[in-house]
Amino acid sequence: MEEALRMALRGEGFFAFPGLLLLKGPDAFSFLQGQGTRDLRRLEGPGGVLFLNHRGQIEEAATLFPHPEGFLLAPWGTLKGLRARLERYIVFDQVVLEELPLYRLLHADGREEVAQGGEGGLPLEVFPLYALLKGVPLLEDIRGELPQSVGLLHLVDYGKGCYVGQEIMARTEGKEVPYRLVGLKGLKAGEAGELFLEGRRVGEIKRLQRTPFGLLGLGLVRREVPLGSVVTGGGGVYRLLRYPFEEALWSGQRSSA
Repeated sequence: MEEALRMALRGEGFFAFPGLLLLKGPDAFSFLQGQGTRDLRRLEGPGGVLFLNHRGQIEEAATLFPHPEGFLLAPWGTLKGLRARLERYIVFDQVVLEELPLYRLLHADGREEVAQGGEGGLPLEVFPLYALLKGVPLLEDIRGELPQSVGLLHLVDYGKGCYVGQEIMARTEGKEVPYRLVGLKGLKAGEAGELFLEGRRVGEIKRLQRTPFGLLGLGLVRREVPLGSVVTGGGGVYRLLRYPFEEALWSGQRSSA
């Protein structure tokens, strides 16, 4: 497992995720254009897309691939969850959602493609740790948050027209939101929960994970709290680090923490 992680961090190999959703039909373009945050008119290759609720919070996310019959969607979460999110908004739209036995290949160097099989892929058990260290978002880390708060504003195309959550995105365009995603370095292990600085609530823990470099995690913390600060929560103590974690954290020797 550690060798697979080292390979992935060097940008070698790929992860293979089974199951893609084909969205097709006469209204496929207009339906998807009114659901996701990306402007399909600009789509030239694979790209991430967010599906928001009416409060602008992330519900689902996927990688979007052009397809001769419509669009392929590779979920960042589960195929069932993505399908349910889309079906909730189908009323009179002439669209069909078809599950295909294809694979999303996420190369460790960042490239993505669709394949018939996933043979030769890195162990999927390595992916959460790879994602944590490299700043690749997991749906569980970003669900329920504004794109701006979790560093995914680049997946929102302003000026594309109306879509679910667009009103909130328009209101917040160019404005700084109160929270940001930061790295957590465990100084004393604890449980997930709220984060406090000198007794004041400043955020929450999104994920904690034991790693070869010590206890690391993600936190959603108020922007005015500077990096390097030591916060507490769930019985634990954590130092706030820049996220994604700087390369020095994982490119050298193991941490003694």
